[in-house]
Amino acid sequence: MTPTTARVQAQAKVNLVLRVLAREASGYHQLETLFARIDLADPIEVAVDTAVREVTCRGADVGPMERNLAFRAAEAFLGATGWRTGFAITIEKRIPMGGGLGGGSADAGAVLRALNALAPTPLAATELARLAFGLGADVPFLTVEHPLALAWGRGERLLALPPLPPRDMLLCLPPFGVETAAAFGWVAEARAGAGLTASAPLTLDHLHGWDGVAALAANDFEPPVIARHPEIATCLDALTAAGAELARMSGSGSTTFGVFPGALPPLARGLPEGTRVVRTRLADRVAPVERLG
Repeated sequence: MTPTTARVQAQAKVNLVLRVLAREASGYHQLETLFARIDLADPIEVAVDTAVREVTCRGADVGPMERNLAFRAAEAFLGATGWRTGFAITIEKRIPMGGGLGGGSADAGAVLRALNALAPTPLAATELARLAFGLGADVPFLTVEHPLALAWGRGERLLALPPLPPRDMLLCLPPFGVETAAAFGWVAEARAGAGLTASAPLTLDHLHGWDGVAALAANDFEPPVIARHPEIATCLDALTAAGAELARMSGSGSTTFGVFPGALPPLARGLPEGTRVVRTRLADRVAPVERLG
């Protein structure tokens, strides 16, 4: 019997390095980033051969269903493959929204992978990644089956890298998010005011071990976002003081993360009011799609 349901963990991501490069004539900025998947994930179940097309989210209000990235991913997949089926997607939200961890993008990538595993005529990996790019800059990485990758452009150009040695992580989640479009505007404003240009591109020589990654780690969104949300700097200072070998903001914020070489320390004092601390781990593999009956 052909499986009609699939289950998958939609893993979040962090940006170990994130540089904002030149602005295109279209208005979009080129990016260069080192993506890494983490174990924090939204469990997702996708059922096909139904009469409906719907997404149910538990644990968070994600707005109208038609604007949900997981819903749009499913619609895009069926449109690209010509598969005439309905779908019922259930998402248990554990990744915070608007925190720079790619929660909606992770859900979209997981849905694409689940549908591809169930489809009578699956797409090739390159076609699936191309479909993912139409949904957002983080979605291609969160669709491919590599836990670590360097990305350029708007996320569509990916170079898979060997996983880094395992490390435990702490996430600091302030009680607010940061709108990505606004953060891009703050970066452009800061550079124009100071006469600065875009960051220089990365090289691959130092991206195969923690010493090299820690030396290169930077996030061009940090200065202008921190100028408006100094609580983020407080979180970074707390992570560094606790012994993190690398502490950065992920994406355009507001989540900060610390990577620790040993046991995770307690981290409670001195954090901004309302900040949650989540323990997780850098993933050394992408969670597989489990096909059910």
